Amino acid sequence: MYDLTRQVSLAPDRLATYTVGITPDLRRATAAYDLNRYTNRVQEYCVEHEISIPRWRGAREEELLAFHAHVLRAMRELGLEADENVRQAVGWEIANRIRGVGVLQPFLEEPGVEEIIVRNGFVQTEREGQIFDEGHLETDDYFYRLSRRIADLEGKELGAEEPQIKVGLPDGSRFTATIPPLSKKGTAINIRRFALKRMTFDDLIERGSTDEETVDFLAKAADSMRVSVVFSGRPGAGKTTWLNAFSGYLPDYAQVSCVETFEELQLQVPHVHHLVVPEGGEAMSNAINLTILRMRPDVLVVGEVVSKEAVEYIMSLNLGIVTHTTIHSHSAPLALTRLETLSRLSDIPLEERREVIGQGLGLVVHLDKEYTPDKRAYRRYMREIVAIKGIKDNRYELEVLKRWTGERFTPLQGGMELWRRG
Repeated sequence: MYDLTRQVSLAPDRLATYTVGITPDLRRATAAYDLNRYTNRVQEYCVEHEISIPRWRGAREEELLAFHAHVLRAMRELGLEADENVRQAVGWEIANRIRGVGVLQPFLEEPGVEEIIVRNGFVQTEREGQIFDEGHLETDDYFYRLSRRIADLEGKELGAEEPQIKVGLPDGSRFTATIPPLSKKGTAINIRRFALKRMTFDDLIERGSTDEETVDFLAKAADSMRVSVVFSGRPGAGKTTWLNAFSGYLPDYAQVSCVETFEELQLQVPHVHHLVVPEGGEAMSNAINLTILRMRPDVLVVGEVVSKEAVEYIMSLNLGIVTHTTIHSHSAPLALTRLETLSRLSDIPLEERREVIGQGLGLVVHLDKEYTPDKRAYRRYMREIVAIKGIKDNRYELEVLKRWTGERFTPLQGGMELWRRG
């Protein structure tokens, strides 16, 4: 017999669910029940009996325990059978699904799941770069209503006029949904999870994403606090993972400020001034500007440059602040082009912006993600490291320091002078 109510402990506020002392064997035992049907029945019971569902952000422990008791009572009154030794666990599973993202909730709690994908009712997951079919877990209408509910919980509109949303879930995952008429084949959902475990460069070496020479080089670049680095690549290439690992080599005494729109970064430094700002508008730009001018950081980390914040990023380079970020691009040179493009609405002429980038930015670490059909898996790796040597004839002077040939990483070609100059 398991008295799981004595093992309840609230997770931090950023987590969507409360954690319970449920062993892996107990969790597997709950899978023997039709939890989707149980959850739908209990949810209908809650509506009929006007039972309040705890908020998914900031719920108090007593609220969660009371709701779990309501779930157990609903199961009993609805005749939803469960063996006594797993009844408490089944109750927690149902409660978490009702408070969270429904039938997708177990994937949010499963270690190793990197992304959850829904297309017209069909669910897939990505683990370790490999895609797995989970099947038609619910109807498309179910996922449409789920998306509307999540939008409502986050204070956003999702409908014919606003058919797409992107919000952060309480556990830090990024939820994106598109509905008809924009989506032509039902509701499309992607939930991008970010690992709770901080991945290190050693982990990346073990996975074949890089080699020891690259790690040693980037570790010295971080420790010097003289080189600004951009991690570039396609979506899902591992940019945030690399930036997190890179931060582990910043000096402990460094004053580090971090600004991002979703809580994705897990910087590996003791004390961080960490801002998470709303997406869109001027919030990101204002936060970066305030941080640069008033918080005196030795190092500024911008989670992702995707819009107008490119101007403030370039200006921080101009002020001599070491600034690291990530950006979407097809190659290292095109990362510089994208910085120019995103900052084009500023009053600063292109020539001046290019000069600042050329003189202030030190390295672009370009990452890639390739699909291997026979393994049905993606491989993430470092494609090249490019040094920005300056500007000549209004063009960037670039030097490829290291790259992946398709079979091996080439030896490092210089670059140490980057943090020795000046």
